[in-house]
Amino acid sequence: MSVARKILAMLRWGKLYPAKRTDHRSNGTRTVELPDRRVTPRVHVHIPLFVYGHTQTGDPFHEETSTISINGAGGLISMSSRVQPGQRLVVTNQGNDQTEQCIVVSVVAGTTDGSNIALKFPTPMPQFWRGLEIGKSHRV
Repeated sequence: MSVARKILAMLRWGKLYPAKRTDHRSNGTRTVELPDRRVTPRVHVHIPLFVYGHTQTGDPFHEETSTISINGAGGLISMSSRVQPGQRLVVTNQGNDQTEQCIVVSVVAGTTDGSNIALKFPTPMPQFWRGLEIGKSHRV
């Protein structure tokens, strides 16, 4: 995607999701608070996972990792394998042996060897996360 198209896409996105602006006059700065658009709240929890996918050249890979945080629609994990936004992965929860397909939403380089990978399920799957009742009593 060209730089101009990215800028136009960001401008369109900004019109669809305007930021809530708060003026903090006490220190002369202005902050922008974006609304949390998650369907369910985020829970910071360590759940061991197996992740399966294919490299850009089509070679299969697998990796053992764990969650950083989760919600009913997906989660944030750390991985050393290189993945791209939009890529499909298969994730197995080692705690309950449940397997689901996920889509990579974003990739952010971490401070160590891996990257933080945001995943989402094609449809919300709160039951995937070990019976935690996300959205009811585990607010963070």
